Amino acid sequence: MMKTRMKALTVILLAMCSVIALFCDVESTGNLSMALNGAGIPQLIALAALIYIYWRIWIRGDLLAGADRREQTGAAVIALLFTAAMIIGKAQTADEYLKYMLFAVLLFLGYLPLFYAVTVFLLTGITDIAGSKGGIGTPSKVTRWLFEDHVIPGVMLAVFLCRLPYLAAFYPCSMSWDGGAQICDFYSLYDTGAFYNHHPPLVSFLYGAVALYSQMWGIPNAGMFVIPLMQTCLSAFAVAQVCVLCRELKVPYWIRWANLAFYGLFTVWCIFDVTYIKDSIYWQLSLLYTVEMVWCIAMPETFFARKRHLLRIALYGVLMTQTRNNGIFVLLFTVPALFVAIQRKKKGWYLGAAAAMFAVVWLLDNAVYPALGVVNLEVKEDTYCILFQQTAKYGQDYPDDVTPGEREFLDRMFDYDELVKVYNPQLADWVKNCLKICEATSADGTNAEFAQIKNEYFRVWAAQFMRHPLSYVNTFLECSYGYYYPEARPYKEGNGFYEMDRNMFTEGMHPARQIEAFAPFRFLLEQVSKFEYLPGIGLLYRCGFYTWCVILAAGYLLVRKRCREAVLILPAAVNILVCLISPVNTCIRYAMPVMCLIPLYCAVIFRKDERGLSEMH
Repeated sequence: MMKTRMKALTVILLAMCSVIALFCDVESTGNLSMALNGAGIPQLIALAALIYIYWRIWIRGDLLAGADRREQTGAAVIALLFTAAMIIGKAQTADEYLKYMLFAVLLFLGYLPLFYAVTVFLLTGITDIAGSKGGIGTPSKVTRWLFEDHVIPGVMLAVFLCRLPYLAAFYPCSMSWDGGAQICDFYSLYDTGAFYNHHPPLVSFLYGAVALYSQMWGIPNAGMFVIPLMQTCLSAFAVAQVCVLCRELKVPYWIRWANLAFYGLFTVWCIFDVTYIKDSIYWQLSLLYTVEMVWCIAMPETFFARKRHLLRIALYGVLMTQTRNNGIFVLLFTVPALFVAIQRKKKGWYLGAAAAMFAVVWLLDNAVYPALGVVNLEVKEDTYCILFQQTAKYGQDYPDDVTPGEREFLDRMFDYDELVKVYNPQLADWVKNCLKICEATSADGTNAEFAQIKNEYFRVWAAQFMRHPLSYVNTFLECSYGYYYPEARPYKEGNGFYEMDRNMFTEGMHPARQIEAFAPFRFLLEQVSKFEYLPGIGLLYRCGFYTWCVILAAGYLLVRKRCREAVLILPAAVNILVCLISPVNTCIRYAMPVMCLIPLYCAVIFRKDERGLSEMH
């Protein structure tokens, strides 16, 4: 009897902690009692609901009775990760007078049982749906036409129709800073015969050639419209390939419709398709590359029987590296993992394709581009932005601990006083702009001066880290938490570029202009992105939410012993790691290669095709 009462008391206390975790206010007050934020009708309803749920889980034991030990263990690990993400995320915005470390204990006690219950429910629910032996149902005429008989033209048409309002309203295009900079690179090549590879040269050639020749030929608007049209077609093709894969994997039709709605209607894809920026090409290539990985893992006979799949994965892999600089990291992680995962008798074919892929990348970067006038930078300073951020924050935290020798070097490398003053955890541009030795000041433009001193900078960085490692850890968390904390809103550029006046246009370098009469329609489409404030839908606009989806997908595949399929998580995982050390915290365009893969992972998890599953269980 006493044991039951203790369990009941524990359930009530855990439910109270969960309500505190859900409704706490750590931002606007440093008062601990006010931060609990427990009063109110929503809190009362949540408390009653959670007491009932926890009672059925830990006292009656019937709510999650279907979960086996492996699922319970996997749910506990995932719940712990989610709890850590929430506690770290809230710490970044907590009032400085709040004793957050004490409050974090309450959050831990509240989040962990809540996330455990939700995760077990999701894992068992997914298992029940994915493990069902029933068919995928009899489709309607529209569904059959779209997802079975005419997948590629049907899906591409559907996506294109979803993009039409944006293509019309933003005609000829929307322009980003980076897109304008890459066009300027090509203009520099045309004028002086050279430009530097700070941005991927292939995209600079593409964007720049379209801009230059559309201006020279007297068709500025029509010419600039080529890129949004091309990017839209690429998006439509990538989504169609996902749907072709869904057909082969016999994915339930409701998932196919949900995937198509996500790719077609989600405003982030729509606005970036009409924007000049390399991310508008990179996410589709990441998706296509991962689609081919699924073919390779889930249907190896088809993948190797039709050599076009081998050719496609090599082509998409090369193009990934040529559209964003971090594309090479995806290859470095996924190529060896795929080599281990595929069947032994197929390894030779795959190894040959991988070797050819890396050879092409090397030739493009070291032979083709230099021959066309592209100058290689010896060092790209953006790579070290997180280190610069840590140096700046160290100067704020421990100004008297910087030795005279370190200060002398840092003064030579940075405007150090300004560096410490302008530190902004959301955006590294402010500290990067304090560099005295950088690409902009390089004598020959190759940033050779920075390359000569980078080892000395690493020594200073490492020495300060050894003295106060927690300063570096806290800075890293401040600069990256938005990629795993789902309550953080997108920072720079928000949900996309809804303006055209950037770089080359404001400076009068190009005569293309958006149609003034369509301004109300552009404003209306921008308001549609305010759906981010709606319950449920708003999570789709949060970078951290997609990291949680990736973790859940990886956890499910591992729990179900589908280890070979878990290799498919690598492209998303690598892109998340790149985001964590990126110059901008919570930048939605950086997260797009992760976002676009979630529907594909749903297709893999819920597939009804059983071929080859015996090797994965």
